[in-house]
Amino acid sequence: MIKHRITLLGSQDRDLQGWLSEHPEHHERGAIILFLRLARKVEGQEVSDRFLAVEVIKMSDDWVLESSPTHLKINMRKFTDVYLRCEIEKLELGFVHNHPTSLSIDFSSQDDINERNILYGLSGCNGKESFLIAMLLKNGTWKARIRQGTAPSEIIPVRHISVISNNIKLHGLSIPDQSQEILKRQEAAFGKPFNVMLSSLRVAVIGLGGTGSSIATMLARVGVRELILIDGDKLEKTNLNRIHGCRVKDENTNKAKILADYIESLGLETSVSIVEEFLDESEMGIDALSSADVVFGCTDDQLGRDLMNQALYYYAQVYIDMGLTGFIDLDIEGLPYLRDHRGRISCILPEDGACLRCQRVISDDKIKLQQAIKHKPELAKLDSETLKNEFYLIGGGEQAPGVGPFTSATANIAVATFMNLLKPYRDISIELRQDNIWFDFVHMNTYSNEPIDNSECIYCRQHLLLVKSEGNYRLETPSYGKIKYD
Repeated sequence: MIKHRITLLGSQDRDLQGWLSEHPEHHERGAIILFLRLARKVEGQEVSDRFLAVEVIKMSDDWVLESSPTHLKINMRKFTDVYLRCEIEKLELGFVHNHPTSLSIDFSSQDDINERNILYGLSGCNGKESFLIAMLLKNGTWKARIRQGTAPSEIIPVRHISVISNNIKLHGLSIPDQSQEILKRQEAAFGKPFNVMLSSLRVAVIGLGGTGSSIATMLARVGVRELILIDGDKLEKTNLNRIHGCRVKDENTNKAKILADYIESLGLETSVSIVEEFLDESEMGIDALSSADVVFGCTDDQLGRDLMNQALYYYAQVYIDMGLTGFIDLDIEGLPYLRDHRGRISCILPEDGACLRCQRVISDDKIKLQQAIKHKPELAKLDSETLKNEFYLIGGGEQAPGVGPFTSATANIAVATFMNLLKPYRDISIELRQDNIWFDFVHMNTYSNEPIDNSECIYCRQHLLLVKSEGNYRLETPSYGKIKYD
């Protein structure tokens, strides 16, 4: 059964909750939400579009003909301009209201009539393929359903309504009577709804090296049922000390394929889709990425990181990025020893946290160096001073040694960070930031770096890309290819 997903930003949720529940006479109220529909199919996953809330229009003044605690009569003539906006801007229409006096959160027979009337006008203006997303609020809880003009009487169920602020709240989940045996200890720690939340979210892992392979297998084991793995790299023997799920005989096999086969062999209820290409070179990979609710960035690739840094705002996603850095010196006997080895976890949400550019994780200089190395691989072997003086390139010399315990430990903490977003359990020191936490494996301490104070940042400060239309090209970038709209 097709079940679509709805995403609200925290600011939109707060605005709607206040508007719908604060009528001075406790009358029923309504609002319009304009949604961006992401409907890019992913092979191996069930059809599940993402409807991202773009704008809230409160039904006040001449929108309302009559209202009371039990009904709301709307001026249908006001919808004409909204229908036109949906057509021009390629948006879908949402109608939101509350039931102040009802004891239960459920749609009424009058709601059926109202929805069909709105959809009749919408499909008459914009075509039968138009969607109407209906949402109901009761006691701070959302319920939703969808109709389409092709069959206005049929209800398309909604898998969940996700509200993303500084954490993730999922509404509208169906809680089963029985729990999976393998997840009962996890349920004992976090409660039954926690496991249902994990199973409802679609998660993408980009990069299947030491951290990514550990994360992918752990996500399957904790109950994530829809997993997308993206990596264009093949396994080398030097990877065997830290990549989970691989064997010697897997050498020269694509890493995403190895992990998918391994997870399938576990016999868990996880559907795994793979893209055997690098993200910034793959139209299929970007489409698969757009379908995810949560993204783990596990690559040192600057272009891929930059793409994911954009995508989290365009696609209203939760983004958890990881990186490791280190420094090796020689002791008095000439043997190598670790002077420094640290793992970073950056947990960024659309309206909370500094972007990777403000965290100094990615920069134009680093991207320029990576592009130069692509054309001239021998540059990767040069030290930073030579690169700067002879090639006018900034960077180099920062790659951490690939040591299994450190990559796995970083991955473990990243998955724990994801779990904390769903069911907050951490007591974080005031010296730490959720969006940037470093774990020093040599000196055994934890700290955060303060981001650049850039009020002009279009990503995390001005939010110019937040649920923004991509136009004709993926992420408004011609090199990522044209979008194939339904």
